[in-house]
Amino acid sequence: MRVVLTGGGTGGHIYPAVAIARQCEADDPTSEFLYIGGTRGLESKLVPQEKIPFKSIDITGFRRKISTENIKTVVRFLKGVSKSKRLLADFKPDVVIGTGGYVCGPVVYAAAKMGIPCIIHEQNAIPGLTNTFLSRYVTTVAVSFEGSEGFFPKGKHVIYTGNPRATTVQSANRERGFASLGIPNDSSVVLIVGGSVVPKQSMMR
Repeated sequence: MRVVLTGGGTGGHIYPAVAIARQCEADDPTSEFLYIGGTRGLESKLVPQEKIPFKSIDITGFRRKISTENIKTVVRFLKGVSKSKRLLADFKPDVVIGTGGYVCGPVVYAAAKMGIPCIIHEQNAIPGLTNTFLSRYVTTVAVSFEGSEGFFPKGKHVIYTGNPRATTVQSANRERGFASLGIPNDSSVVLIVGGSVVPKQSMMR
């Protein structure tokens, strides 16, 4: 199976994509991958470290307030779609999987227009702008939380999968993890994680 992965900006989008690749490898050792990310995103550093072939496009996200930068973003999006089509035509994937972040936009959109089966995965309870936009074009939407289905178009094929990264966490070695942080193995630990600010209009959907 030939798989294109795309997603970036933060580890919250990148690591689930890597986890999907590892699961695909476990299911089919002959799987081949291409990761298409942003030239400026964290994925440009993290993905090559995972020994996954990486290609980049130049893309930025939309600003939520009126700005001339959004005009430049539209131009970058269109150029990103054009380059994505060339990369996809060369690699000839069986499926394209997007895990969020603005870099997904041109890649998944290009794949959908080329008739390639597309899946997007949403890690958050409330989807971001890019996945909301792409949900109209993809074959399947996968969600991490039950109840998120209602944020996507009626009639769209939505499946509850959980977060792909959870498999990695579940199989993590406790002693090795504690040792890497310099924490005694019998310690009690409080984990604090951040989250995105939810706009009021999203909460009212």
